[in-house]
Amino acid sequence: MQLFCTVVDKGSFAKAAKALNVTPAIVGRHIAALENALGFILLNRTTRNMQLTPGGKAYYEGAKAVLESIDQLEDSLSSSHQVNPSGLVRLSAPDAMGPFLMQAIKAFRQHYSNIRFDLMLSNQPINLIEHKIDVSVRLSYDLQDSSYIAIKLGDTRSGFYASPNYLAQHGTPTQYQELEQHDCLHMGSSRYGDNWMLQVDGKTVAYRQPWVAVISDTHTLIRALCDDMGITVMPSLFVQSEVQRGDLVELKNLADFPPVNIYAMYPTRKHLPYRLTLFLDFLKANLGHYLNSNGSISATQMPLA
Repeated sequence: MQLFCTVVDKGSFAKAAKALNVTPAIVGRHIAALENALGFILLNRTTRNMQLTPGGKAYYEGAKAVLESIDQLEDSLSSSHQVNPSGLVRLSAPDAMGPFLMQAIKAFRQHYSNIRFDLMLSNQPINLIEHKIDVSVRLSYDLQDSSYIAIKLGDTRSGFYASPNYLAQHGTPTQYQELEQHDCLHMGSSRYGDNWMLQVDGKTVAYRQPWVAVISDTHTLIRALCDDMGITVMPSLFVQSEVQRGDLVELKNLADFPPVNIYAMYPTRKHLPYRLTLFLDFLKANLGHYLNSNGSISATQMPLA
């Protein structure tokens, strides 16, 4: 399986032989033996090119999954006995979670300095398997994708936010219907589309208007709020610093919001790499301590639990 996958990945017998430090003839004999054992042709070969057959493509995809599972099994067993576990953790999260996660990684690496991280920040849904992501930190009112394993790390809440200057110029709405007379900004990458999901008198209301701007980057949206451009709905943990400085204020009593859950999600696997198990345990043990009564994260210090 390893030899066959190497041939496909490298694109030729000669390149695979060089990578494996064997002769092309040995590679050819092993591929022929594999085809004979399977009873079908894996590769259509000429002197100029090589192409997978339909059966070869299916076998390649299955073999890659089997080999990855073997690697994960060996890593989960052998790494747990290492004094200094190592390796790479590929992590994804919304852009506004970047500073917090870097604080978490910094604290984690004080204890496991040989574990490295590749952090992908995106507000768009990501296929974890396709992008080879080990774990994704996501915020959601509810989980609709059952194809991943999810661990709840904590929760926050959403609220209406605007700058004091904007409210001084345009007035402060006292009920959500008055938002029609205000400039409103919308987070463009919301999984709930072009609406704000509000709870009014116990009922869910999908509110929308011709938004002044639809912005897919959280930091840009916050900057627009601080520049007096309007009102938006935002998870409170994303604007904690701006509220503490007085750059933004929360508009109370317009509507309610369900709690926003914070999840660590990872592909379904039987054998997690030990480095990933360590980091997940760290997040589960520590995140809750940094959610204050308003559901805001304080990441200035994060000792290992």
